[in-house]
Amino acid sequence: MSKKQKYNFNFKLRLVTTILRGKDSIGSLAKREGLSKSNLQFWLRLYQNYGKQGLQGVAKKSFTIEEKITIIREYHQTGISLMDTCVRYCISNPSVLVQWNKKFQRHGYSGLQETRGRPRKTNTKQMTKKTSIPGLKPSMSEVEKLRIENEYLRAENDFLKKLEALAQSKQAKKKKQ
Repeated sequence: MSKKQKYNFNFKLRLVTTILRGKDSIGSLAKREGLSKSNLQFWLRLYQNYGKQGLQGVAKKSFTIEEKITIIREYHQTGISLMDTCVRYCISNPSVLVQWNKKFQRHGYSGLQETRGRPRKTNTKQMTKKTSIPGLKPSMSEVEKLRIENEYLRAENDFLKKLEALAQSKQAKKKKQ
């Protein structure tokens, strides 16, 4: 499968104006340029409806589920073509609407929810900092509280250093064996 190719504005404009001037047909121009006829037809409709702005690319719009359902229903009820529906709602490519339609038919409303990206973890235990330090009393002065907190943090630091040293010595023993 080939990579999706993006075509620049000048290329699209040149092809569309060639067709509109009657210098070439959609089929022969598509064949000569190595494009699908549907691409050329889509660009032509964009140009006819929105002018040069239509060929500069459809804004990367994110549609809500309600908007997607409205578009799908209108597509089915009005009988307008897939391409015309995409042009009307500024959908970047007719294949996007085809995918929405398939998802909606298979899974209903929930099928149209965005599933891109990594799902959020909900059951993770978050590390919480211990807020109470043993030995602190509300009646102590600020200096005493700070001294006790400092001692506690030094002890915690020493403990973590010894734990790291122990882990390193175990790894060294494993390597020797």
